[in-house]
Amino acid sequence: MKLLFVTGCDSAFFNTFLICLQSFAERISDQRLFVCDFGLTSAQAQFLRHLGLLLVRPTDLAARGTFHCKAALARYLQHNAHRIEDYDAVVWLDADLTLMEVGFGDFAAVGHAMTASGALVAACREPANSSIGQVISSHAATMTPFVRVATQAAIDHTLPYLSSGLFFCRSAAFLQRWMELTDAVAEHPLFEQNMFNMALYNPSIPLLALDCEEWQAQGHSLDRVRLFPSSQGGRPAAGIGDKNIKTLHTTSGASGHLLIGVCRMTVRDLDLTGPFKLFLSESLRMYQLQLLASLIAAHNGELLRLGICSRATTAVDGFQFVTL
Repeated sequence: MKLLFVTGCDSAFFNTFLICLQSFAERISDQRLFVCDFGLTSAQAQFLRHLGLLLVRPTDLAARGTFHCKAALARYLQHNAHRIEDYDAVVWLDADLTLMEVGFGDFAAVGHAMTASGALVAACREPANSSIGQVISSHAATMTPFVRVATQAAIDHTLPYLSSGLFFCRSAAFLQRWMELTDAVAEHPLFEQNMFNMALYNPSIPLLALDCEEWQAQGHSLDRVRLFPSSQGGRPAAGIGDKNIKTLHTTSGASGHLLIGVCRMTVRDLDLTGPFKLFLSESLRMYQLQLLASLIAAHNGELLRLGICSRATTAVDGFQFVTL
């Protein structure tokens, strides 16, 4: 099974993305996680180029925002000489995902299931069994562009509303359609993800449904996550009941789940300062910081040389994290 793993971020999301990158490197060490440049600084882009992970931003997207860039995944792949047809599936991972006890075999199993069923996309239904209609009504005052597109396409509002936070794709035509729909619609809440759903449902694309809690636990599911020693040793696993949680998604529509702000992470004698988006839960946040500390320690010379990290005023044993 040949899979292409891809994510993307801009400069403000880079510190958070480094957690995702380290978790991927530890859990799926024989694969690469390619990164679309959604507006990185030159130093950040150089760091990823040094690792062989950078997908250069197409010039026609230079002025586009993060969500337009995400929906233009087809352009990034084309511009960087990756043909979807050369892979069994492209796997998109949002940059604020933290991989838990998951391996290449878990992703390959989805790819095999897609092949067996004829599915061109595999994706998760948003939490609480959200439907198209529920998403529209939850943002009723600002969803007019989505309503217009859905009405013109005669989309059934009871259809499941799917997440673009983690998905598998075997169709270049689907990615092209997603980009075109996103380019054509006026910006509104969730516009990129709304058009992801429109690309799936008009015309209907064969879909393999994934369990959202299992593949990207988020929102209120985070309240029920417990960490425990992995049967494989090393980093902990995450579970909800008897369910093994493959990734944790640092996103929530409810309060009490996220810490978002400008912070400083000190690892030995280096500081990484800037915006962060982390879990508010101490146990989950500590796990993220342990991953980040490992990445900084492993790449300290390059991070310091590029100016992504600076020399700490006071060195610490291990690491220290403070909000500013």
